[in-house]
Amino acid sequence: MSETYDVVVAGSGAAGLTAALAAAVNGARTLVIESASEIGGTSALSGGRVWLPANGTPENAGDSDELANRYLDQIFDTRYEAMIRTFVREARVMAAFVEKHSPHRFVVCPNYPDYHQDHAGATRGGRCFDVAPVDLGELVPQARSIRQPPGYSPITHAEWEKWRYPAEIDHDLLADRMARGIRTGGLGLVAALLDGAVRAGVTVRTGTALTGVRTGDAGVTGVRVRTGDGERTIQASAVVLATGAFDATDELRHRLLPAGLGVSASAPSDTGIALTVADDLGLPVDNLPEGWWMPMARPEGDVVDGVPYPRGLVRERGVPRQIVVNRQGRRFVDEAVPYNEFGKAMHRLEPGDEAHLIFDEGFRARYPLPGLTPDGPLPAHIVAGEDLATLAGRIGVDPDGLAATVERWNGFCAEGVDHDFRRGGDAYDAYYGDPGQAGNRCLGPIDRAPYYAMRVYSGVIGSKGGPVTDTAGHALTRDGSPLPGLYAVGNAAAFWTGDGYPGPGATLAVGMTFAYLAGLDAAR
Repeated sequence: MSETYDVVVAGSGAAGLTAALAAAVNGARTLVIESASEIGGTSALSGGRVWLPANGTPENAGDSDELANRYLDQIFDTRYEAMIRTFVREARVMAAFVEKHSPHRFVVCPNYPDYHQDHAGATRGGRCFDVAPVDLGELVPQARSIRQPPGYSPITHAEWEKWRYPAEIDHDLLADRMARGIRTGGLGLVAALLDGAVRAGVTVRTGTALTGVRTGDAGVTGVRVRTGDGERTIQASAVVLATGAFDATDELRHRLLPAGLGVSASAPSDTGIALTVADDLGLPVDNLPEGWWMPMARPEGDVVDGVPYPRGLVRERGVPRQIVVNRQGRRFVDEAVPYNEFGKAMHRLEPGDEAHLIFDEGFRARYPLPGLTPDGPLPAHIVAGEDLATLAGRIGVDPDGLAATVERWNGFCAEGVDHDFRRGGDAYDAYYGDPGQAGNRCLGPIDRAPYYAMRVYSGVIGSKGGPVTDTAGHALTRDGSPLPGLYAVGNAAAFWTGDGYPGPGATLAVGMTFAYLAGLDAAR
């Protein structure tokens, strides 16, 4: 079968659909191919939030390109200054384009702080945007083919801020939304982008895996794909690699990412085909050892595409009545730090060490934890003990070390200051603390039996290594010139962000911004 398109986008996550939308709106015949049977990749499994500095909203008053650049220069890889400047300038342009050409609406989070409050240029809110709820019944039929993460609930970020804890959540409202097809988060973001792309003329095919990129003397000539009917070639003058990360492949994760990294929350289809393409074409790659780090839990029964799937631990680490310890029973980090920084701390543990979240009955009665309810049987990934010594024995932690650590922690809670790691000492820590608690929102004793433990795994929500690109998303050759017609965006590209993570939604923001620019360039 012979087919010809102007642009082929490989990958149907937020970056891929943004690139396709930009290309199609600007007149290009565009095809999106997705290797999985469902649409959305890792983006659909995410929270869907997007970090947009200097965005011009009243909640972001006082922000500017200068402040955002100053902030990012302290976090991102300064070898790629041009990428930083382009991102700050174009992120808000991308957002305006998406809202104009799709039903997606960005909803500002006025209270959600940047991750590095000690850095010049950080803000205490107004840069992160949530997803306005979308009604699948009003979108194109393919919007019903978007993957759904385990434990999904169509809650908005503003509602989470209002409710926070299981006893406060309006479960009837959320159940009604699920029944009526109202979606939020990453699923809602992908659904809205998909609707905009399809209405702009984009063709989207699932079960179609990229296997290679064809080139000639003038650059890209097409792609090789594999479907249920076999392999074939599709002709195109531009190809956008938006195939996601490589960390869903055990071999690549173990070989390229830090030792001790336990689990991946990338979609199982994120197997690193962009690295294969780069190798086939002799293109340089960069940033292979880096990822977007996240501590994770592994509730039994959570699967995606038939593969066990972990859940990230973001909000659980800021509330009182819990600590995280190593096998010696000692704390090793401020538990409430941004998840990327927590992940780095886990990578500094001794080889073979493990981490456990330790909490008490007071925590269980008030705060959420994946798979755990305030009463009823304990899930398999939670261990209980009538006292700390029994609990320590059941999880392989030194009982004397744990007892001493909990005693020291309880003393800090009585005083209101964590003298070891300053937990609760900045706006980000406090944001995820308990607003109903006076004083330090993040401190609370562990003193109500029974006691519980949950294994915490070092995880990644996307690797950052791939083909090196320029500010238009072109994949570069070894002499630094673009390979005509080939682009790489999102986690499929070499993320010039280094080991940095500036704020909530930065992963999607960077991916979507450069995908927008790549789509425009590909259409030209």
